[in-house]
Amino acid sequence: MILSVGCTLGYQVIAPQAAFTFNVLVNADAHQRLLGETIVCVPEVPREIVESGRGDRTLRCEVPAGPFELRYAATVEVSRPPLPPVVKADNPGRLPLNILTHTLPSRYCESDRFAQIAWELFGKAEDRAEQVRAICQWIGQSIDYVPGSTDSRTSAWEVWLSRRGVCRDYTHLAIAFCRALSIPARYLGGYAAGLQPMDFHACFEAYLGGEWRIFDPTDEIASDRIAVISRGRDAASAALTTTFGRITTAPIKVTCDIVEDLKASA
Repeated sequence: MILSVGCTLGYQVIAPQAAFTFNVLVNADAHQRLLGETIVCVPEVPREIVESGRGDRTLRCEVPAGPFELRYAATVEVSRPPLPPVVKADNPGRLPLNILTHTLPSRYCESDRFAQIAWELFGKAEDRAEQVRAICQWIGQSIDYVPGSTDSRTSAWEVWLSRRGVCRDYTHLAIAFCRALSIPARYLGGYAAGLQPMDFHACFEAYLGGEWRIFDPTDEIASDRIAVISRGRDAASAALTTTFGRITTAPIKVTCDIVEDLKASA
């Protein structure tokens, strides 16, 4: 799938100067190929792109007082392998340490509180991929999408109790369920074609069959329609924007459209 993505972020810098860290650039990894991109800062300011070594790319810049706008656009080719027919449980003791850490509780994903709940709801299936699919289906059917019902401090446990939230909350709950089942899971931020209303989208990866696999916790967006831009243990380590200095923000604009289906063009 070839996707055309972009965003416009507007700010008013009130302090004499503010520093911005943006995680809105398309990730470059084995399953995403960047075909082209444009980055425009208005006004033009010094900037740098820092690469993590995992494919994540962070844009950093310092902005003087006054209005500031970031405009980003990219074209990306997304090609992800299908899940194997059967995915058996990994032996946690054999997982690489950088994978094993994603089975542990984190700030917004209190998986230790979900151990019994997760096994009662999803533990009966022997196939690990089926367990993750069941988690997404359950969340899509059981958690109400209610914008404004949660905030940046809301955790998976609070979403479980309230049964409402947005994609960020859906993702934290899905990750907590996966980790409670000893399935490594991590948070993703990205662009998603077909998302309504259009915005940045939170989803997650589960480590299955020796590879990270993308799932949408709303159970609506296929993995080849998602362009990844950030990864982390939860939203705290995968923020799309981080600012230092006094600012106000304008409404954001996000786009993600299908340009070409790779299967159709093959």
